[in-house]
Amino acid sequence: MAKGYLLGQITINDKDQYKKYNSKIGGIIDEYGGKYLVKGGFRVVKEGYPSWQRDVLVEFKDIETAKLFFLSKKFKDISKFREAGSSGFLILVNGET
Repeated sequence: MAKGYLLGQITINDKDQYKKYNSKIGGIIDEYGGKYLVKGGFRVVKEGYPSWQRDVLVEFKDIETAKLFFLSKKFKDISKFREAGSSGFLILVNGET
């Protein structure tokens, strides 16, 4: 079965608001069996002009689990802090089958 992934690229605009989100998101990802593959860190842009400063990639056992995580009440409850503290995007993608 193909893995499911949450891919995000963001720019943090309000560190205090984002810290409220960041202090809880790891535990929620763990509850759904997710695993960070990328969380910020060093990046080297080889082509193009990315407009976001921070990359995040989370692996789940499948796309259905990624969807359950994304639609969960716990994730929705803390997302207000991410939205208040950053701009960018989150997408769910299916791994190679």
